[in-house]
Amino acid sequence: MDLSKPVYYRGLNINSAVLETGRTLRGITVESIDYSNINTVGYTEKRAGSDGMHASDIYLGDRRVELTGHIYAPTLPGMFDLLHVVRAVFSPTSAYIESPGDRGFLPMSFEQPTLDTTSYPSGIIPLFMNLRPDPPRFSINRDRQDGSGGKRPVSTPWAVRLTAKDPRMYVNPAQTVSIVSPASATPGVAMNRGDYETPLNIQLVVGATVPGAGSYFRITGLNGIDMKIVIEAKANTIYRWFGDDRVLMTQDVSGGTNTAPLIMRMDLVTFATLNRKPMVPAQINPPSKPFTTPFTYWCTTTLAPSSRLFWNEAFA
Repeated sequence: MDLSKPVYYRGLNINSAVLETGRTLRGITVESIDYSNINTVGYTEKRAGSDGMHASDIYLGDRRVELTGHIYAPTLPGMFDLLHVVRAVFSPTSAYIESPGDRGFLPMSFEQPTLDTTSYPSGIIPLFMNLRPDPPRFSINRDRQDGSGGKRPVSTPWAVRLTAKDPRMYVNPAQTVSIVSPASATPGVAMNRGDYETPLNIQLVVGATVPGAGSYFRITGLNGIDMKIVIEAKANTIYRWFGDDRVLMTQDVSGGTNTAPLIMRMDLVTFATLNRKPMVPAQINPPSKPFTTPFTYWCTTTLAPSSRLFWNEAFA
């Protein structure tokens, strides 16, 4: 994270202090961040009565983020006003209310410079992490308070701990491939310039025309998957594969978008391979840049133009 650039969380630039007349700072700054703490899941226990260890598969868990910063203001009342802003932005309850579907895990956006201008011509990687905050911590220190009746500049430190639902740092914006339908053995490529595999999302939108019996969407490739989604004989329906949670949800949109609930329909999904995780692979040192992976898809019915494959490239 480049701390000389803006850092946004819930629409607020939390790294935006400015130097005012008289060389007085006003605003909120991020002084340090540690986002390297990632839990690993997988046991290693001693074998009873024999050499070696028992072991399980290993997975990455959540990412923990520690932020510290300062609030600067020309006066003590101004400092407390900004402190209330920090407390509101990092409120876990209001973050949840803002986006219940995301369980309060909201994007923190920032920039990272890079020398890889082949993959990123601007020399900047725009990234975000989906984070849910704990209430912020702050210290009210007498030495930092204004003792002149509100006439001198003041400051106070603050800190917050946030938790990411998954360990990835995602590249912004998402990569998208529009689905052309009907289609037979249509090739495509998926790009992931990051160093960590990332979930594939699928959206199939059925319009007013009722699909014929036996309709389906099938995709192969990527990390060796062969996945089929059955498309029912229903008009005005969206089929959405959520790659992060690996579930298929359907939604009736005959009354308009978001007027009906999402319904889980895993009975419509089949895999012809042992691998049941459609992911877009990455490679730390790809043979060519940007790194791409081929895939092939089939669709036996006509879908709306908004049907697409999409994913966010990811760094570990």
